[in-house]
Amino acid sequence: MARIADPQPAGPTHAKLIAAFEKHIGYKLPAAYREFLLHHNGGRPVPDAFILSSDRGEEEDIVMCFFPLRDLKVGQVEVEDLEELRTWPLHCAWDDLQSDLQNLYEKELDPPLLPIGTDGSSNYISLILTGDKTGAVVFLDNETAEPWSLAPSFPAFLKSLLPRQRTDYHPALGPGS
Repeated sequence: MARIADPQPAGPTHAKLIAAFEKHIGYKLPAAYREFLLHHNGGRPVPDAFILSSDRGEEEDIVMCFFPLRDLKVGQVEVEDLEELRTWPLHCAWDDLQSDLQNLYEKELDPPLLPIGTDGSSNYISLILTGDKTGAVVFLDNETAEPWSLAPSFPAFLKSLLPRQRTDYHPALGPGS
């Protein structure tokens, strides 16, 4: 299973903040992900690579980071460089996706997804929030808003991560080991 390097990039969180976030989004978080937030509150997995099977075939991608939960009072946080994604608040990722769905893609996701991390290329690693597959992890393509299955649960996703084979990732995305 992947270990989490650089945990709590925006500090620790607690159950009260999680409850406020759940109220903000209108959904309960899957139990395994709640535990992840309480213990790690973001960070980056090592190893960090996964194989994405999409309509383009199979390709390696990475998890640059998981977003930390921060107090909603922080408000909207603008990201100006790649490194700032490591502390970008989970509520900003949620709000950004909702805005894109309404204004850019002009569609709703059914079931709804929570963006919990990024590959550093504007794609989201996301959790399914309702239905038969609640808690499953999907890759949300930023160009099409199409979700692609990665794992049946957050712990299964962490267990599936592999060492990188590709060497052409942007230098700011780090070594991945």
